[in-house]
Amino acid sequence: MVKIMQVGYGYWGDNVAKKLWASDCFELVCLADADSKKCKYAERDYPSIVVTDNYKECLNNVDAVAICTQTQYSYDIAMEAMKVGKHIFIEKPLARTVKEAEELCEEATKQNIILHCDHLMVYNHVIRYIKDMIDKDELGEIMYIDISRVNLGPIRRDINAMLDLAVHDIAVADYILGGLEPDRINAYGTKFFGDQETITYLNMKMGETLININSSWISPVKIRRSIIAGTKKMVIFDDVASDKLTIYDSGIDVMRGKVYGEYEFKTRIGDIYIPRLEFEDALKNSLEAFADSVVTGKQSLSGPEPSLRVMKILEKAQKLLK
Repeated sequence: MVKIMQVGYGYWGDNVAKKLWASDCFELVCLADADSKKCKYAERDYPSIVVTDNYKECLNNVDAVAICTQTQYSYDIAMEAMKVGKHIFIEKPLARTVKEAEELCEEATKQNIILHCDHLMVYNHVIRYIKDMIDKDELGEIMYIDISRVNLGPIRRDINAMLDLAVHDIAVADYILGGLEPDRINAYGTKFFGDQETITYLNMKMGETLININSSWISPVKIRRSIIAGTKKMVIFDDVASDKLTIYDSGIDVMRGKVYGEYEFKTRIGDIYIPRLEFEDALKNSLEAFADSVVTGKQSLSGPEPSLRVMKILEKAQKLLK
C-alpha cells in the first residue's frame, strides 16, 4: 500500500481525496492546503488523518504526493517533493511551460521516481476500447479526429479554455495515435469575459490525419463528443449520452471504373453497432495506474514522455493564440 499525501483540497481535490481514502492501493496519510478554510473542511471530512497548511511537514512520512493545486503552484511542490525521492501524481497540465515540464521530467529520471500526470481521459474505458479497435486495425487508417468539449462556465482566471479543456483531448489523440507529433498546428481564440480566451479552436495535422479540437466555456449546452473517422469504420464517443460509443460500419469504397485507370467513389452505409461497456471510474483507474507504477517502477500511460508531448503542443498553440 502506497502512503500518500495530498496537496490541495479544492473542488477537484475533494474528488481525488475520496478516491484515495476508498482505495485499497493507498493509505491517505495527510491532507495539506495553504487555505485555512479548506483545512477546516479537510479536518471535518477526514478527522483521523493529519491536516496541515504546510505540506513540507509531512514529506518525510509518505511515499508519494498527489498535487491537486492550481498549475501555477504545482511545479514548485513537485520539484521539492521529487528532490527528496517522492513519487508524484500531478493534475493536468504537467506544468505552465515546456521548460518547467522538461525540468520535472529530468528530475523524475534523475531520482528514478514515478511522475504521473492525471490525463484523465486516457484512463476512460471508452477511450481504451477505441484504442484497442485502432490497434486491431478495425478502423483502418485514421483520416480525422473531431472533438468538441464545450459548456457554460465556469470562467477561470488562471488559464484559458484551451489549457483547461483541450489538454484532455490532446492527451487522448496522443494516446490513440501512439504519439502525437503534428507537422502543422493552428490555434484561434477569443476573449469575451476576463483576460483569458473563453473559446478556442486547435487544428493539427500529423501525416494525413487531421485533428480539430473545439474548447469553450460559453456554450448553451454541454457537449463532450469525439468523432474518430477511419477508412474502414468510424466511431462517435458521446460522453454525456447514455450510449457513449457508437460504431459505424460506413465509409467510402473505391471501385474500378468502366474505363481503364479510372476509379469511382461510392458511399457505404453499413451497420451501426452500440457495444455494451461496463462503467469504469476514470479517476480511480488513473490513481490505480499510478499506484501500480510506484510498485513496479514502470512509468504509466500518462508518464513523462506523453505528458511532455502534450505540453509542447499546448505551448506552441498558446503562442499562436497570442
